[in-house]
Amino acid sequence: MKRKVNIYFVVVFLAIVGCAHQKKSKEKTSVDETSSKSVSKIEYPYHFTYKGNPLVRLHGAADPDVHVWNDTVWMYCSQDRTMDSTIHKHHYDAMDGYHVFSSPDMIHWTDYGEIFNSKDVDWSWEVGGFLWAPGAAHKNGKYYLYFPIKDKEGNWKVGVATADSPAGPFKDIGHPIEGLNGIDPMVFIDDDGEAYIYCNPGVVAKLKPNMIELAEKPRKIKYASEAIMKNDTLRYNEGPYMHKRKGKYYFSYTNWHNHNYQGIYAIGDSPYGPFEWEGPMAPNPAGAQDHHSIIKFKGQWYYFYHIAIPDLPVYKESQGRITCYDKLYYNEDGTIKMVKHTR
Repeated sequence: MKRKVNIYFVVVFLAIVGCAHQKKSKEKTSVDETSSKSVSKIEYPYHFTYKGNPLVRLHGAADPDVHVWNDTVWMYCSQDRTMDSTIHKHHYDAMDGYHVFSSPDMIHWTDYGEIFNSKDVDWSWEVGGFLWAPGAAHKNGKYYLYFPIKDKEGNWKVGVATADSPAGPFKDIGHPIEGLNGIDPMVFIDDDGEAYIYCNPGVVAKLKPNMIELAEKPRKIKYASEAIMKNDTLRYNEGPYMHKRKGKYYFSYTNWHNHNYQGIYAIGDSPYGPFEWEGPMAPNPAGAQDHHSIIKFKGQWYYFYHIAIPDLPVYKESQGRITCYDKLYYNEDGTIKMVKHTR
């Protein structure tokens, strides 16, 4: 009788331990960023914690366009997709949507999910995709999302979507910005409230107060000497960015032909330039081209960029580029110290 009682208690104990383990496993699945099973069960908004680079680990998040609004960091990213070889010539052509993330402290982050998709653009190419690096802005109580996409004739245009919240939902205004072609739109709003849009092929134009029309024809940016502007590894290629510090304007860009340094910058006294070329400020990121943003948050400057590595993201589609960030520092003369990528 005593033996049976002992066996009974052992069975009960093992059952309790098993249930507890099963419950713990289920809880872990819902939040563990290293479990591929959790990906299909993501519910947005999704909350996660920065544990060192890369910042985003579950799904692709490339081309970070980052802003500080109301003491909160907001990051808009493109997403890589698996290409359809009958439609796309390259996996970049399959990019079809944007995610937005926010953080009050650069540690605790929220992913709000997809806030815009190429299918939301009636005037775009009917095959879908071709929604490359985004830009965002906040003015007049509204939020603006600038996106490059191919029109029905297959030409690159810049569209605009608006929202009442930085987390969206964003709605396309119904047509591209007239007079502006190319990719990689980035909007800089100066201290006086004037807004400027930068995009490929290295041009800038002031926007009207409504933020959806050009106030002038785009002008070519003179960021360096003719010799540098013709140098294959030093000249502007893509990803224009503008930030301001102590009255100086920092125009930066990416050159993916440079195998050592890809983030390059110049300094000027106007959003238009001309600029004095300073040279590289960031190394070649792992497995990807540099496409950066620079922000100041709570007294510290940060450099956002993306990488592509074999083991991440967990939910891998196509190349799966993912965002990172590192601290950025200045020398006493205002030049930028070389950014150190961390992993």
